[in-house]
Amino acid sequence: MSQQLIVEQHVAAEPARVYAGWTSAEGLAPWWWPHIPDTTFEVEARVAGRYEIRSEAAGIGVRGEFLELDEPSSIRMTWCWLNDGVSEVEDQVHLTFIPQDGGTQVTLRHDLPAIAGEGEAIRQGWRDVLARLAQTCATG
Repeated sequence: MSQQLIVEQHVAAEPARVYAGWTSAEGLAPWWWPHIPDTTFEVEARVAGRYEIRSEAAGIGVRGEFLELDEPSSIRMTWCWLNDGVSEVEDQVHLTFIPQDGGTQVTLRHDLPAIAGEGEAIRQGWRDVLARLAQTCATG
């Protein structure tokens, strides 16, 4: 059995800018793990292109493949955590970027296997990430 996590965040920026924040190393760097100084980003923003975000010092990372890119409306990608360089289970993440109230309503859906006790921690991680995205877009 699997579970679906949904997290929403309003971002004070147009959808094209928010979309760009997910599809390049330069777009990700200001808001994805900014508190981990050795974080590296590799992004091939095309269907079947790969991405990887990693911190050797923290021993964590994530990688996957872009399954669908509909600029500036949505992204669907695989998602696989790397802990100490070892791949875990591959999930899927789907993001939508809808114009709303002069900005963008971001909806993130993470489809993952049922993991007893970890769902809320994963949801909180996404809330933190999306809040940093919103703050970064609002300030510059």
